[in-house]
Amino acid sequence: MVSSEAVRLQRRARLAYEWGRLRAAVPGALPAAGLTLMAAVLGSRATLPLGAALVLLCVGLGWRGRQWGRAVTPGLLAGLIPLLGPFLVLAAGHVCFGGGCRSFCFASCVIGGLLAGALLSREALRMEQGRLGFILASGTVASLCGSLACILYGLSGVLGLVAGLALVSTPVLVLRRA
Repeated sequence: MVSSEAVRLQRRARLAYEWGRLRAAVPGALPAAGLTLMAAVLGSRATLPLGAALVLLCVGLGWRGRQWGRAVTPGLLAGLIPLLGPFLVLAAGHVCFGGGCRSFCFASCVIGGLLAGALLSREALRMEQGRLGFILASGTVASLCGSLACILYGLSGVLGLVAGLALVSTPVLVLRRA
């Protein structure tokens, strides 16, 4: 029989272990918090809920570890491409009036998604194990990161980003069985 003291010690040890994993995951999410603040200052406060989801996802993936935790940094780096695309379009002097703006900004989100998907696919193909989990986790991180800017152009910008990323990443999911 196991004594109640041994059970209590096991619970305390498990709790300490999980808290340690959580504390180790938080620094990996700090760049996501910084990107969220940048997007809110440069764009709109409407990005804050997306940013909160991104930060929580990064902490959760970091806490989970393995391929899930390894996906955070590449996902954030790939997400910078579609995140900065719309801001670069605006900084280049593009003035948003009428439907022309939407199509141009939509294109920057789609192209950013395609480039992010290519970067993540290249990274996933280097892996021998855990490719599926990595591409799903890093793609989700990249999508949320890029959505911080693409949401400024409506749901179509976010959907364009996700479609571009999925279009390039899908072959990696198929090749995982090959």
